[in-house]
Order: sequence, then structure tokens, then C-alpha cells
Amino acid sequence: MPVPKSSESGAGMKKSVVMCALVTGLALGPMGGAGWAAQQPGAPASAAPRVSYPVGEVVSDAPLHVRQKPTVYSGVVRTLRPGQRVLLNCKARGGWVDGNPVWYRLQNAKGWVSARYVHNHKPVRSC
Repeated sequence: MPVPKSSESGAGMKKSVVMCALVTGLALGPMGGAGWAAQQPGAPASAAPRVSYPVGEVVSDAPLHVRQKPTVYSGVVRTLRPGQRVLLNCKARGGWVDGNPVWYRLQNAKGWVSARYVHNHKPVRSC
């Protein structure tokens, strides 16, 4: 590196120091030597982002059948109580129930419920 002249020593030296600090900061990242994606202390090793599923509420007066497929002719897997809340994975068209062809696939129950008897509190994605 050439030695700067006496008139440039102050400004030139400051630019060199600033440039060196900038390059070092970019190379090390905001976490210092730990890197950009360093694990936070106390966090589990496989901390993946959680998926949030919409909640649905059973609005029928009687127990609601959870079916194997989105049709009333499919076998019953289980039943849900009126007022019970469930996680809705996705929606699809199926057999019509009281003028409504939409069915919701449940997240944990591996079955389908008619949207006619389940109120979704947030939009549900298509399957």
C-alpha cells in the first residue's frame, strides 16, 4: 500500500479505515463471527416456522359427521360437537349440502366436513 502524502494522510487514512471496517462487517455479518443464521441460545435445533391453519367452528344443531371423502355418501370417520373448533387444512368442491358444494379438509382428523355446517374465521386455501 503506498504511503499517502502528508496533505492526504488524514482524509485518506480515514477512508481506508472506514472501507476496511465496512468490508470486515460485511464479511462477518451482523452476528459477528457466528454468521447470519446462527442458532439463538435456548432455541431448539430444528426451529422451523410454524404453519398457521384457519380455525372453523361447527354451527350445526346436531353432531356433524367427518367423512372420508367430500360427499355425504362417504363413510363417517368421526363426529364433531356443535360449537367445537377445528383446524381447516384446505377446501375443495364436493357433493352439495343444502346448496353449498364446498367441503373443508380437517388438519388433524384426516377427513372432510361440509362447509354448510362449519364457519371459517379466516379464508381457507384451496386444496
